[in-house]
Amino acid sequence: MNQSGIIGHERELKNLLSLKNGEGMPHSILFTGQRGIGKRLIAERFLSSFLCRSGNSPCGECSVCRQISAGTFPDLIILERDEKGKIPVGNKDKLMPGSVRWLIDRLSRASSTGNYSVIIDGVDTISEAGQNALLKTIEEPYSKAQIFLIAESRTGILPTIISRCIEIPFQPLKNDELLSILKLYGKNTPETGFFTAISGGSADIALKLHEENVFSEIKNICISISGLVKNGNNEMFKYTDIKVVPDNEFLLTVLVNIYSYMVRSGFSDEKGLIPEDILVGHEDALKIVRILLALKKGLGNNLNVKNILKGFMYSFGELDSSGFPEPDFSWL
Repeated sequence: MNQSGIIGHERELKNLLSLKNGEGMPHSILFTGQRGIGKRLIAERFLSSFLCRSGNSPCGECSVCRQISAGTFPDLIILERDEKGKIPVGNKDKLMPGSVRWLIDRLSRASSTGNYSVIIDGVDTISEAGQNALLKTIEEPYSKAQIFLIAESRTGILPTIISRCIEIPFQPLKNDELLSILKLYGKNTPETGFFTAISGGSADIALKLHEENVFSEIKNICISISGLVKNGNNEMFKYTDIKVVPDNEFLLTVLVNIYSYMVRSGFSDEKGLIPEDILVGHEDALKIVRILLALKKGLGNNLNVKNILKGFMYSFGELDSSGFPEPDFSWL
């Protein structure tokens, strides 16, 4: 498989290629790991290597590769999240393109090339009913198919689906790998080191933080959070704005990464690259991380994250560093 342009994930690529060179590829392979670290890129490249007939496939130049790049190759099917951040199930009576039932129907028909290649990017966002509907297709596709399932973690995936896949867990990218990717995209600013540190090993996050006003909006949220913690000023939330941050999940992930970085810096007595106006002590940072993780777990993509975050922060004073309410010994 042509690996040009792929940075990092040597172990994961080695495992994948060992499957390809073995006695037979499994119907379904599950990639798990945080967003934006290259899981989909590698899935697309791997599937393309089967479809392209070049000696160093995928070559990126033949008609098949051009169709794949343009999204017009008829037998490469990709399901991805909708505007609500989920892959819809759809219904049997009206098959909606991009839904689970649409995919099942599509795979029940003959492919034009004799083999379907499928990527389900966000299988962990599909409802339980949708995953159950998908189960038989994953186990034994009607047509010959190679199916890649991509998820941030196995937590939201039915055990019956996991048991029918070969799982390859992806590790976060290393800092030097992230810097190499940023260099390829021409991203080099005074904040690049900090953006890399708070990206959590995700190239997608590191690149988006370099986009105009994205980090400034996130920093304003941090100023509000840290200001509330340091001086009890909750009025600062009034002046925060969220217009260019991609989505709630992105925002909360970066906030968790920022305050987690403060926790790590606090234990080493180093402030590192953290801007002074958002810096809090590591004990306070740890409590903030607990609140953010609880919020991230239960937040829908269509809710007002700023208002909900403000509400969550009101409970800050009642928590200890473990995220539980402070014990009350007044009765002793």
